[in-house]
Amino acid sequence: MGSKNKIANEILQIILKDRKEGQFYVEPFCGGLNIMDKVDGNRIASDNNKYLIAMWIGLQEDKKRLKEIPRELYVRARTEYNNGTNIEFDDFEIGWIAWMGSYNGRFFDGGYSGKTEKRDYVNEQILNTEKQLKLLNGIIFKSGDYSTIEIPENSIVYCDIPYKGTKQYSTSKNFNYEKFWQWCRDLVKMGHSVFISEYAAPEDFICVWEKPVKNSMHPTKTITTIEKLFTFKLSDN
Repeated sequence: MGSKNKIANEILQIILKDRKEGQFYVEPFCGGLNIMDKVDGNRIASDNNKYLIAMWIGLQEDKKRLKEIPRELYVRARTEYNNGTNIEFDDFEIGWIAWMGSYNGRFFDGGYSGKTEKRDYVNEQILNTEKQLKLLNGIIFKSGDYSTIEIPENSIVYCDIPYKGTKQYSTSKNFNYEKFWQWCRDLVKMGHSVFISEYAAPEDFICVWEKPVKNSMHPTKTITTIEKLFTFKLSDN
């Protein structure tokens, strides 16, 4: 869980190694686009959080956006999000406020990040996200469950799924892992190349990369985890 920015270049060397001209690169769990923004060519980014996708589409269109997000504004947007309403804010605005103002990008699920005497976390997130704007051109954005996304033939599919056994985002609770791994197998049978980030995978999946990575998702401590990249290949039998 969390940003893949630190390991993006390493895993992309593996994921894109055999990419052909014009071949689509697809992320059904696109999140913060920290892998996607380092890939060029044909790209599809999808997520089941409709507000997040509305935010990315709005940024792609350079929609007007807030540069300051005080706590009371954050709370009002969170109420709209929890109620599923658009009385004061549209989907783009709810996505922007949540992504910029929530602790560690947890989308109204980790509290308001705000600022301290030394750091303005909201402003940092806004600046970091706006650095990505020029990298969004050409990305096709979709919203919905990973299993419903239409994937072009012979695509490269990278899945940064909710890690099993970790605290889940509100949009990923009750994630069906057995269904997901079978979906990956089925994609490979259809001719796609599939790669998955996780700590562990079923025995028939192959670990093609691993590395210890410091994780600061916890508010008071940093832990070291072993990030792994898995793929699935059809048996010759």
